[in-house]
Amino acid sequence: MNEFDVKVRIEDNGKRPVAIMTLPGRYRLLSSTIMGGGFTETDTVFFYEVSLGYDNSYPEEDMERVRRKFGLPDDAVGFMTAADVRRVITTRKEEVNGKQAIAVATAGVTNAVYAGERLPQELIDTLPAHQPPSPGTINVLAVTDTPLYDCGLANAFITITEAKTAALMDTGVEGTGTTSDAVSVACPRGGGSKYAGTASDIGVAMARAVRSAVAESIRKWNNGKKAKDFLTRLDEMGVGEEEMWGAARKLYVPDPTWEEEMIHERFCRHLAVLRKDVNVNAMIFAAINMEDMGKQDAMYGLDGGRFMEDPVHLVADEMLGMALSQYIAGTKGMFEYVRYDKKKPGVLGVLGPFLDDIVASLIGGIMSRIYTELLEGEDKLVS
Repeated sequence: MNEFDVKVRIEDNGKRPVAIMTLPGRYRLLSSTIMGGGFTETDTVFFYEVSLGYDNSYPEEDMERVRRKFGLPDDAVGFMTAADVRRVITTRKEEVNGKQAIAVATAGVTNAVYAGERLPQELIDTLPAHQPPSPGTINVLAVTDTPLYDCGLANAFITITEAKTAALMDTGVEGTGTTSDAVSVACPRGGGSKYAGTASDIGVAMARAVRSAVAESIRKWNNGKKAKDFLTRLDEMGVGEEEMWGAARKLYVPDPTWEEEMIHERFCRHLAVLRKDVNVNAMIFAAINMEDMGKQDAMYGLDGGRFMEDPVHLVADEMLGMALSQYIAGTKGMFEYVRYDKKKPGVLGVLGPFLDDIVASLIGGIMSRIYTELLEGEDKLVS
């Protein structure tokens, strides 16, 4: 091992290996890890692979067993991941104007998400009940050859996180990270720099190493850009199945012979069918993308914040709504869409110009189809 290097070895641990990293010396670390989190000093870091269904309310106990099994020091810093360590672990080294940085990363991005959004309920349902969502995790160890003050180590966390997000963008993964990412940044002991941001040589070297390592690890994991259906995307934005049903039932005028639970079941069944329809997905994603453009002031003629005012001359949102409702339920579906769009019950009342119309048309179209099915079944549409 040369003067500045990180030695990585993979040790067998049954079906799940452990990656052990030996630092160039006894370094100072700031970590968000389960074992050794916060400020500490060590020369050893390890990535402990667990199964996708891992469920232990006290993961520290398992990590401690691994530490003892391989004779690692008491102060070792430990990460946990469900990614295939042997396949995805990646190391990158960068140098900028004499400042060096090494990044070691493992990435699994099943549960990638944009900060502030939520995982789809269908994915949450597959996760262990007692653990944070962890089918995929991005773990990053970043090591610099330059001593950093505490504030410099904290500054490096920002740089590493930005570089990780850039790597997700590079590989087409939709999200700013996963729900269980962990970071550790290490530097030599002693006084040094207060800065490790993207304007510093240390920060640039670290960012390049992290961005490259994370991107390559994601490619090895082979989950690049995975297409999502409209229901998954809307759920991430806070407009899930239950929110839509909550809005639908507010304008539902019950027939005495129809039980609400039966209507609810039919509503969910129609959603499940429509989420597989490429044309429904295309129209709803068109509305979502237009909504994003408008909020970013990137829509021609509606910049300067005018988009969210929903001006009267903006009719493209209604045109999309009319098209979707007619596609789902014909002319009757369009009338039901207009009813929901005017009243804006439930979640519809807080959505933007394109989203409220497209969701209202989805709800209205489905409710219209349900009414038609039930009335035809009872022969009530015939005079």
